[in-house]
Amino acid sequence: MSKPKSGISRVLAKMTVLPLLVFGIVTTIFSSFWVSSSMEDEVRNELKCLAQNAVITLDMLYPGDYNKFENETELLITKGDTILNSNYSLIDSLKQNSGIDYTLFYGNLRIITTLRTEDELRLIGTPANPQIVSDVIDTESEAFYTKVDIYGTNYFCYYEPLFNSDGSCVGMFAAVMPEKRVRTLTIKAVLPILALSVVAILLAALWSLRYSAEFIAVLQKLTSSFEKVSKGTLSNTVTPELLARKDEFGSMARSMVDMQASLRVFVEQDMLTGLNNRRFGQQKLSDLIEKTAGTNMGFSIALGDIDFFKKFNDTYGHDCGDYVLKSISALMKDHLKDFGYCIRWGGEEFLIVLTQGSYMDHVKVMASMLEKIRRTEYSYDSQTLSVTMTFGLIDAASYGSSDEMLKVVDTLLYYGKQNGRNRLITINEMPEEVLF
Repeated sequence: MSKPKSGISRVLAKMTVLPLLVFGIVTTIFSSFWVSSSMEDEVRNELKCLAQNAVITLDMLYPGDYNKFENETELLITKGDTILNSNYSLIDSLKQNSGIDYTLFYGNLRIITTLRTEDELRLIGTPANPQIVSDVIDTESEAFYTKVDIYGTNYFCYYEPLFNSDGSCVGMFAAVMPEKRVRTLTIKAVLPILALSVVAILLAALWSLRYSAEFIAVLQKLTSSFEKVSKGTLSNTVTPELLARKDEFGSMARSMVDMQASLRVFVEQDMLTGLNNRRFGQQKLSDLIEKTAGTNMGFSIALGDIDFFKKFNDTYGHDCGDYVLKSISALMKDHLKDFGYCIRWGGEEFLIVLTQGSYMDHVKVMASMLEKIRRTEYSYDSQTLSVTMTFGLIDAASYGSSDEMLKVVDTLLYYGKQNGRNRLITINEMPEEVLF
């Protein structure tokens, strides 16, 4: 027959369990709203950046004002001397690189767009939402919406007004992302927090019935860790003592570390290749520049991409393109493991940071990796594929900022692509007039 619980144990249990329940619920709700809000802010900033860059690119490629001309059969929209109707090369390439849909409106009409119907017909000639037209064109202001119904599908949308040289607002440019995609990413980010909160509440409540004092001490440590996670701290916030425990609290602490690691993967890694993504890679590069400033520590960076990558997608399909990206990423990651690391910079483009050895060592490492890429063959769908790449390589010690480094190495890559591809280009191989 079990002994009855003492009054103190009951009181301590009530004192600890009830606040813990409240804390868990509040933390879960706060974390959910925080993740959701952060995700919406991230999407807004991404769509804004993509839309503005697209407008800048449009102005660079087709200088001049927007105008309209009507003939007997159709309304023609031009920018400078270029007819925009059916000119999809720019926005299609933008979509391919970013995975985002784009639309150019003249007035309230879609002139060019990557959006399509279920029958794969582009939504050209269709009108924009009148309220959006009023918000953007009439007020000549940018606008962001989290739920825009475009022919039966809800989108997150950012609209950038378009101006002629006389200052008149003649239309708008939109970058859009399906709401379903954003919500899926949000749910995936929230679920680990929700699951961990539920586990924490149940385990702590049971443990408090036997070890009230220890429960309170452990709970204080876990509470501190939860608060840091809810505020966005993804580094290990759990004490070694908790991690070393052999009980449920130790399991919960290790689960928190796993959750933080999972969130770090979501934030830091490219989902397709497993390499660092561009945003995290840029931060690592900035940290490296700051760390090596004023020291004898040197490093090199290389920028490269897969030659004629589009042919893999066009000939064998996008699954083949993904296979090539993953295979090349694995090869480079393995080859560079003793010298540095590789970042997926975007699409089929990769940034390599070499931190171990001298610049001449780095040249040899890159040359041997390029030769290894040339020799490696891949089998896909009974087809044997060969891949080549072009790289530009610089000694980062010669430059002061990441922007300067990336500009120079991008120039080297471009020169290599224009002069034969399948090669490694260094500063010594560049004509002076190309760089300066």
